[in-house]
Amino acid sequence: MSVAQLVAVAAVVALAATVQLTAGFGFGLAAVPGLAVIVGAHDAVVVALALATITNAYQAWTGRTSTVRPICTRMLVGAAAGLPVGLAVFVAVDERWLKAVIGVAVLAAVAIIARGIDLRAAGPSLDVGSGVLAGAMTTSTGINGPPLVFVLQARHLSPEQFRSTITTVFFTLDIASVVLFAVNGDITRSVLVAILVALPGQLAGATLGNRLRRHVDARRFRLLVLTLLSAAGTIALVSAAAG
Repeated sequence: MSVAQLVAVAAVVALAATVQLTAGFGFGLAAVPGLAVIVGAHDAVVVALALATITNAYQAWTGRTSTVRPICTRMLVGAAAGLPVGLAVFVAVDERWLKAVIGVAVLAAVAIIARGIDLRAAGPSLDVGSGVLAGAMTTSTGINGPPLVFVLQARHLSPEQFRSTITTVFFTLDIASVVLFAVNGDITRSVLVAILVALPGQLAGATLGNRLRRHVDARRFRLLVLTLLSAAGTIALVSAAAG
């Protein structure tokens, strides 16, 4: 990669880390589209997941007392079934169609969340189902937040519970995905170079996001979630249309 590409990688990751530490999710949403332009779609997924492991580990640990463990456990059980499915998709399916489906699903979730649907009384199968989708999306696209965000928002968790629960799920998925990609031979020299170059940008973005988070109350948090999901869904559809 050229110097300009390396700088661009660091800048994209800095933005993604800021989003992640502010909202509790969104690293993949912010990082994968930009990285795909710079390093290619497949490498972008691997780079984003490897780097997200760091920010998710930090948030999961610092917020561990707020984690809703029963929900977290059910989501991870579902994700275990979804991970290998996503890896098969990553290898075989045309990216354009995958992006289109993701875009439609994300925007549909935004519409439902905006209506204020309450799923606190829903059974445990809802958490397992969202985990299956998140697992499959993790290894296929690197963007695994939408199904988890939808369920946790609909269950009306507090911002602290939301952040700690979702990042605990993310961290576990990230570790499993990186192992799968390593076994599959997807962690190449160019991927490692991109990861190393992006680390300073990630640190700067995480520091900024950690400060911004203190100014995000429940109402602003909900608005931030809807904005991020809307942007992600739109980006996925535009990317699919552009081929």
